[in-house]
Amino acid sequence: MYVNEKVENSIANLPHGQHKVSCPDCEGTRKKNRRDKPLSVNVDDERAVYNCHHCGSNGVIPKGRKFKMEVVKDKPVAKKVTAPKLEKDGESAKWLEDRGICLQTAIRSGVVPASKKYKPVIGFSFVDDKDNVVAMKYRSANGEKMFWWEGSVNRLWGLNPKDENLKDIEDTIVITEGEMDCLAIKTAFKDYANIEVYSVPNGAPSKITDNKIDPSEDNKFKYVWEDREKFEGVSRIILATDNDNAGDVLAHELARRLNIARCYRIDYKGHKDSNDVLMVEGAETLRKQVINAEPIPLHGLNSIDHYQDEFQNLYEQGKPRGVTTGFSNVDSLFTLATGNLFVVTGYPGDGKSAFIDQLIVNVGRTSGWKTCFCSFEKPPSLHAVQLAQVLTGKPFFEGQNPRMSQEEKDFAESWIKDHILFQDYLGGELPTIDAILEKGQSAVMRNGIRCLVIDPYNFIHNDKHTGLETDMVSEMLTKVQLFAKQHDVLVFFVAHPTKPFVRDGKKNVCTGVDIAKSMAWFSKADMGMTVYRGDEGVEIHCWKCRWGWNGSLGSVNLIFNPVNNQYDQAEVIADNYDWDF
Repeated sequence: MYVNEKVENSIANLPHGQHKVSCPDCEGTRKKNRRDKPLSVNVDDERAVYNCHHCGSNGVIPKGRKFKMEVVKDKPVAKKVTAPKLEKDGESAKWLEDRGICLQTAIRSGVVPASKKYKPVIGFSFVDDKDNVVAMKYRSANGEKMFWWEGSVNRLWGLNPKDENLKDIEDTIVITEGEMDCLAIKTAFKDYANIEVYSVPNGAPSKITDNKIDPSEDNKFKYVWEDREKFEGVSRIILATDNDNAGDVLAHELARRLNIARCYRIDYKGHKDSNDVLMVEGAETLRKQVINAEPIPLHGLNSIDHYQDEFQNLYEQGKPRGVTTGFSNVDSLFTLATGNLFVVTGYPGDGKSAFIDQLIVNVGRTSGWKTCFCSFEKPPSLHAVQLAQVLTGKPFFEGQNPRMSQEEKDFAESWIKDHILFQDYLGGELPTIDAILEKGQSAVMRNGIRCLVIDPYNFIHNDKHTGLETDMVSEMLTKVQLFAKQHDVLVFFVAHPTKPFVRDGKKNVCTGVDIAKSMAWFSKADMGMTVYRGDEGVEIHCWKCRWGWNGSLGSVNLIFNPVNNQYDQAEVIADNYDWDF
């Protein structure tokens, strides 16, 4: 137990909510990213919990008790890792040179040619900011291609010391699928220019679903967030992944997390990877392939050549579909596909937010998708209560119906922790669309989210736009649509309609053209849905579907249970609505 007065004084006056502030324990001592605010603080009615992501300072401050802290258990001290003895003239060094790798370049990059149990190995050392070895990754150097670790780390590999006699290739970073490819590119540039090259720590993913990273592998990409300072201010990220399906999937996931607009891909011209090009074609050819890397395609910006394989797959395999909504009748109407802007409307109290909650829980359960919520009308803690009710099918609070057990509450809490992030603007930050998308980008980069929910539009602040509101809405939706496509994220955007007109005692079913302020809600939506509470239950209407294979116009019925916030399936209703507007 100890008393950290500096930290308690610095956070004593913070309001409820989540905060990022400077850490008094390490402020002024950091060599990198000095302007970053590494101290995360979560303040609720009972306590303030803090943790510094730089120095590790952490603790719990019970509210109302001055300098009397319950200290969170210290993080376990990592086992000391020692690099093996460097052997410049051994079998492992010769093995590197046989693969075209410059031995001096390899050693300067953090490679240790060595031997373990009398067998040649290559050691790849991971070091911290103070050049201390924190982990070693080994591979055999006798043709067996075996890998193992000493220590544990989830960071990019590779040191990049500069040759003062060479020019720098600025504003560029290269990411390879493996350490040997990293060394191959460094070898190709060693007498030409200084270029920043790193390798992912564990190669391509082993689990692939529908040619995308399986959500179960999301945690393997923590290095993207941990090494985010390497990508700051870089406009050109070259992805030198292998020329196979796993390499394609890895490149796609990295591009999605790092912003596809600044990502490029190497064309190996039939070769497997960078090391293969170096061994077969030589340094000059590999260097040209890196320099001539092509932008990864953005939707609508490239010729059919970029989509040749996808085009052929459509011909051979048929129309692609999104993932299930969890309701077979809704699936007959539409499925959920990433890269789309999904506009949701409906009158107040008709159940828009509750239905989205249900969809998010369903895709989290069936497909492992993670979601970031930006829900202005309910605090994250109460929103979590509603999600817990959907998950368990039981009320959270005491009442007429039996509430969920402690075990069920704990299960829901754990599930929400693994699958859901909340954007919190209760601390006073203005919720601009730029701020929302910036946090969304961080959630993609750090957690690999596949969904972003913005609910609703009218809480978003904009004091910079001086023109017509319809133009402002159009510009905002363009930003959101581009975010969805660049990061391959499904964005649910909730917007309220104008007042309903009533005919024969029944309000009209609103659509995208009825949303207040702008026709852009209809025109820029990839998918459009209305949640409408009628006499026979809740009607789900699809009024926009840009891609026919993801759905069709029409409607289905669901039943809503207000006790547990769950929707249940009902029979398909005959659609007699006039969709020709």
